[in-house]
Amino acid sequence: MRIIENFLRVWPQWTVCITVTLLGVDLGLVVGWTSPYLAKLTNNESVLQITNDEASWVVSLVPFGRLFGAVIGSMAMEYYGSKKSLLATGLSLIIGWIGIIFANSAAWLYVSRFSSGISLGMFYSCFALYMGEIASPNIRGALVSTIINGLPLGTLIGNIMGPYMSMMCFGIISLVVNVCFIVVFPFLPQSPHYYVRRENSVEAKKAIQWYQRKSNVNVELEMIEDFVRSSKSLNFRDKLRQIVQKKNRRVFSIIIFLFIFMQMSGMNTIVFYMEIIVRNAKVTSIDPAAVVMISNAIGIVVGWISVYCIDRCGRRILLAVSSACLVLATLLLGLHFMLLDLNYDPKNFEWLPILAMILYMLMFIGLVPVPSTLLSEMFPDDLKSIAGFTAGISSGLFAFISSRTYQPMVDLMSEKYVFWLYAIIMTVCFFYCLIAVPETKGKTLQEIQDMLAAMDEQEKPNLETKTKCDSKH
Repeated sequence: MRIIENFLRVWPQWTVCITVTLLGVDLGLVVGWTSPYLAKLTNNESVLQITNDEASWVVSLVPFGRLFGAVIGSMAMEYYGSKKSLLATGLSLIIGWIGIIFANSAAWLYVSRFSSGISLGMFYSCFALYMGEIASPNIRGALVSTIINGLPLGTLIGNIMGPYMSMMCFGIISLVVNVCFIVVFPFLPQSPHYYVRRENSVEAKKAIQWYQRKSNVNVELEMIEDFVRSSKSLNFRDKLRQIVQKKNRRVFSIIIFLFIFMQMSGMNTIVFYMEIIVRNAKVTSIDPAAVVMISNAIGIVVGWISVYCIDRCGRRILLAVSSACLVLATLLLGLHFMLLDLNYDPKNFEWLPILAMILYMLMFIGLVPVPSTLLSEMFPDDLKSIAGFTAGISSGLFAFISSRTYQPMVDLMSEKYVFWLYAIIMTVCFFYCLIAVPETKGKTLQEIQDMLAAMDEQEKPNLETKTKCDSKH
C-alpha cells in the first residue's frame, strides 16, 4: 500500500521522465547507428563507400557538434527555460535523421552527424536541470538515471537494426520516435521554478499541484521561492562574481572533471568502434555484431540497476565502482592486443575482449548517470544555465578529442597502449571520486547548497590556523 501511495504522489514526475527518455532513446539511436554502419560503409562491397579518414570524421562530428549544442542549449536555457530548450533539442534532431534518410555521399553523413551532435549537446545542457526542478529529492537520481538509460537502450536497438536494414529505413524509424517526443512533450507543464522566476505564483502553484501530488502546495512554493531568491543575480557580472566564490568554484571543478573523465574513459571511441575493435581482436567464436548487441544489452541492465542504487547507495560509491570496472576492462583489452602482438593464438584468449566489453558496460552504473545527476542538483538557481553550458562544453570538447584522436593514436602506438592510457585515466578518476565528490543523495536543492556552504565554513578555520602557524615560523 505504501508503494502504491508513493507512486500516486510522484507519477506525474515519472510521466515526464518517460517522455524525455523517449528523446534519450532517439539520441541513443544516433550512437547505435555508428558501429554497424561504420563497418558497412568501410567495406569494399558497400554501395556508399567511405575511407577510414572519412569514417573518423563521421564518428567525431557528433562530439564536435556537441560543442555548438552546449552553447545553443545554454543560451536557450537562459532566455526560454529548460523545457523549451529540450523541445528545441528534438527539433534539431529532425535534420540529423533527414540527412541519414537521403544520404548518398560522405557530405550528407557529415551534416547528419553534426546536426545530431548539436542535439546531443543541447540535451546534456538542459535535461538534468529540468528534471532537477520537477523531481522529489528521494527519486531525483532515479529519474535522471532512467533518462540516461534511454541512450544505451537506443544504442542497443540501433545495433540490432543496423545489420539488417538500409540506412533509409533506419532513419525513418528514428525520425518517427523523435516526432512522438515533439508531439507529446509540449503538453507537459513547465517546472514551478520557471514560474517563480517570472513571479507568477498562480501558475507555479498549478505546476506544484501537478508534479507534487498530495503535497502542501504553499509549503512547496515557499521552499522554491526561498531557493530562487537566495541565489538571484541581477546581471551577468553578478553571476561571474558568484562563480569565483569558493563554494561554486568547487562545484564547477567537480562537474568539469567528472564530464572530462567520462569522455576520456574512451566511452565514445569504444562504443562507436566496438564492432571494429572486436574484429581486430580476432574474435571468431561469436560474431562481432553479436558481441556489440550483448554488451549493450548488459549496459541496459546495469543502467537499470543504477536507477535502483543511485538514491540508496549514493552517488560517490557508484562512481568508484564504475571507475574500477573500467580500469579492469581497459587493462584486459590492452593485454589482449599485447598477446596478439606477441603472436599468441587468439583462439586461446578471445574471451578477454568479450569480458572486457562486458565490464566496460559498467560505466552505466556510475560514470554515465552520476555526473548528470550532480549537474541537476549542485548549482544555485541563477548559475544553472552557465552550469549546463560548462558541462556541455567540457563533455563535447573532450568527446571530440577522444573520438578524433583514437584512430591516429592506434596508428601511432597500437591498440594496447591506447587502452592502457584509458586505464591510467580511470585510475585517477577512481581516487578523485572517493576524495573530492560530495554525497548529495536524499537532499533537497536548498539542503545541498547549505551543505556546500558548511563545507567551506569548516575549511576556513583550518586555513586560518595554517596561516597563523606559517606566520609564527
